[in-house]
Amino acid sequence: MFVTVVRIILGFIAAVLVGGAVQVLFVAGYDDLLKGNFSAISDQLEGLGLLTLLAATQSAVFSAPFAFLAAAIAAWQPIRSGLFFIAAGILIALAGFFAQYAGEAGSATILNRYALAAYVASGFAAGLVYWLVAVPRARPASA
Repeated sequence: MFVTVVRIILGFIAAVLVGGAVQVLFVAGYDDLLKGNFSAISDQLEGLGLLTLLAATQSAVFSAPFAFLAAAIAAWQPIRSGLFFIAAGILIALAGFFAQYAGEAGSATILNRYALAAYVASGFAAGLVYWLVAVPRARPASA
């Protein structure tokens, strides 16, 4: 039981960090990272890391109740499929997107395809990372 709780917490931390990193890469761009041109962005890495931590913190505050509900459902019904956790991550990210949209005031809006793609990509990545970190793999049956 203790190992399961630790796994869930570590999986959640890893998921929000990866989700935050994906959000930051959508904002800051990632051309130099893909090209392997780290010297061009070495002075920006500290700022990108700080933005990642800030985005991860915001994601954790919003998504914690939903993520733990999804984890509880997966533990109650022995769900080990990566597709479940990816779908849960995307649904939680979409809920965050629409909560952000609903809370807006004024003419500037988040409602555009690029922002939606950023949220969906971060939900996908977070769900995948949670599944990889927190869900135990089935052991092959010994003969």
